[in-house]
Amino acid sequence: MAATSALGLRVVGFRLAGIAALAAMLVACGHSGGGRDATASAIAQTAGLEPVASKGSTFDLLIYRRDDGRVGPLFVYIEGDGLAYLDQRTPSTDPTPVDPLALRLAAADPGPAVLYLGRPCQFAPGRGDPRCSVRHWTTARFGADVVASIDDAISRERIRNPERSLVLVGYSGGGVIAALVAARRSDVSLLVTVAAPLDVADWTRRMGVSPLDGSESPLDQAQRLAQVRLVAFAGQRDMTVPVDSIRSAVARLGARAELIVVPAFDHRCCWVSDWGRLRELAWRSIH
Repeated sequence: MAATSALGLRVVGFRLAGIAALAAMLVACGHSGGGRDATASAIAQTAGLEPVASKGSTFDLLIYRRDDGRVGPLFVYIEGDGLAYLDQRTPSTDPTPVDPLALRLAAADPGPAVLYLGRPCQFAPGRGDPRCSVRHWTTARFGADVVASIDDAISRERIRNPERSLVLVGYSGGGVIAALVAARRSDVSLLVTVAAPLDVADWTRRMGVSPLDGSESPLDQAQRLAQVRLVAFAGQRDMTVPVDSIRSAVARLGARAELIVVPAFDHRCCWVSDWGRLRELAWRSIH
């Protein structure tokens, strides 16, 4: 995913910024909201993930679920920031991801129980939600109301599956949300983040982007997160969320946090194709 569309990266340099802006705009024009919804639906259907109606108290979310009745954990996948920006200064009018990587991870999960959560304001449920505003996918993308909406959806699912171990998996900005949710809860067995800027302030400084006013940072909850087992995956070639930024965050979260750097991976490649192995690696860390 291009840096500008994934996390609002403000690329320095007129020529590079112009190319990035043009590419992002062409992507946005070539994939309507309905087209992006159809892409998600096709991914979910192929993997046996069924849509779940969500009329949340804070936001309406796109939710998919699969439960085949086998014994095992519930893996909850939280989507990334999607198409948050069209270029380094222009927010998108629809943050629905063109290619939802967290949904692809959920589809590749071989476990017995999977829950996928789109982010507020994404996909058809969010697109029509009058409670959404541009700030909810830009500066306040990690705000308290956004986190509460994800937490609420997980709590409702837990009523159906109270006996399963709970594993939260978040991709990119979804990893930030997953960490903030984990800090609120007492039932998270494992937190897994994939290419996630866990130290939001450090990430914005390193990337030269504006502070995310209105957002929370997982490190503000470091004491609570230190009680949760964390496996943080990072791509060695990731230019959107550099390894050093993730490394510094993991170091601050103590002995229960582990960083795993995958040498050939960047921000998008090749998490999905290797997810079966990586998922097992994370799950075994608590057994």
